[in-house]
Amino acid sequence: MTSSGQASKEWGDIGVSNEVFESIALICTQKIAGVVGIESSEGLVDSLSKVWGRGEAARGVKVTTIEDDVAIDMTVIMKEGFPIPQVAEHIQREVKSVVEEMTGQSVQSVNILVADLQPAAAEAELIPPS
Repeated sequence: MTSSGQASKEWGDIGVSNEVFESIALICTQKIAGVVGIESSEGLVDSLSKVWGRGEAARGVKVTTIEDDVAIDMTVIMKEGFPIPQVAEHIQREVKSVVEEMTGQSVQSVNILVADLQPAAAEAELIPPS
């Protein structure tokens, strides 16, 4: 696990791994209306409930760190009927705000790729009932 976003402290260095940035981004996205899932790097759709389970990799999120700046790329599946620009902007604002607040690192960009739209009727098949 590579450490990134290191800040020098009086008692030693503190680093935040890219996996932590990925987890924060996923948790933020879970709360946003209109987002159904995350597309994995293999092109397969993972429902949010699967992605957030323990042991699952944050495959639809890629984090790049350069010095003290963080760039986050997310590939999302949205629900039909929600305005793509507004939902994507909401994801960007929320992820940037929470990552910066929780880690103290500057988020340079949050790039959103909407890979697919999920019809409202198909949502019941993708996300299991509670």
